[in-house]
Amino acid sequence: MSNDIFFNDLKNTFLSLSEVIAKSPIDQGDLLIDYTDDLDALFERNFQCFKDAKDLLNKAKVNNDKVAIQASLVYIRVYAMGLSSFFETFKDDADSFLKESIWPDIPEDYQVPEHYNFQHK
Repeated sequence: MSNDIFFNDLKNTFLSLSEVIAKSPIDQGDLLIDYTDDLDALFERNFQCFKDAKDLLNKAKVNNDKVAIQASLVYIRVYAMGLSSFFETFKDDADSFLKESIWPDIPEDYQVPEHYNFQHK
């Protein structure tokens, strides 16, 4: 999975943006991402815990072990909340950049130029 993970790259891009686009430099302490963490490793650990809890649920279900099923559901909830918070920090920091910078208006009919190869609309 590690070939597809890009959170450290995004973290570094956010760091460079804070120096380039903000009205005034954004203090890392005002952002929610911990810019000292290895975010790729953090995501992999959290995702693996989530997957392990899913595997526990499947095994407990096969064995009709209701206590283990309940425990696995608690673990799934905890790890899902952790992953949700992980992504929420990126959204919140993106919001900070959008709010703390001066931007041109985006035209109503704007399309990302094709040379960026951005396939999502």
